[in-house]
Amino acid sequence: MIKKEYKIENSGYNQGLMFGNNDGTINVTLQEAVKLPSLISTVVASLGDVCSKMEIPLGNNDYREYKPDDKIDYNCVIKYKDIIKHYSAYHSICEKHLNAYDDSNIRGKAKILGCVYEWYMEDKGDILLRNRGSKKAEIDIIRENSDDIIDMVKERILKAVINSHELMYREDMVQGIACFTCFCFMECKILEKPS
Repeated sequence: MIKKEYKIENSGYNQGLMFGNNDGTINVTLQEAVKLPSLISTVVASLGDVCSKMEIPLGNNDYREYKPDDKIDYNCVIKYKDIIKHYSAYHSICEKHLNAYDDSNIRGKAKILGCVYEWYMEDKGDILLRNRGSKKAEIDIIRENSDDIIDMVKERILKAVINSHELMYREDMVQGIACFTCFCFMECKILEKPS
């Protein structure tokens, strides 16, 4: 009898993959684990608490199709261009969390998105008010200030999450809010839809 000895070693950073004996090819792609889905859930719940208390008219439903890159270009987004593209991969996760929230809170999803849209309209109005003496078209003023407008809305979302008293680390909160803000951009609650 031949005795086979097996030695398994785990030296180094391999994210938990170990093989004793392999007779074939193993292809593995590893990425840093990011817990964005749970962050998004907390952001949605926090916004739900704040937005449910606000009287927001519902009904900003423009169903014209558009491509996200076209919206980025149409609004001249520079600072957030790559951030939006990065977090667009989480669009369906944001959608699922909003739908789950909506299942237990009547019209919760519509209220949250309506609230974000209301904040956008107020911040856009502030920018237009500051530029009221300008001879430029409204859309040109929005384009010149698109990244600032996103910052303004993102800051309102951050304040709402902080005021909801959900326990979250600031770094996690910022990442979850960045993802949710990009979702709102994709859902046309922030900035203008290409015409």
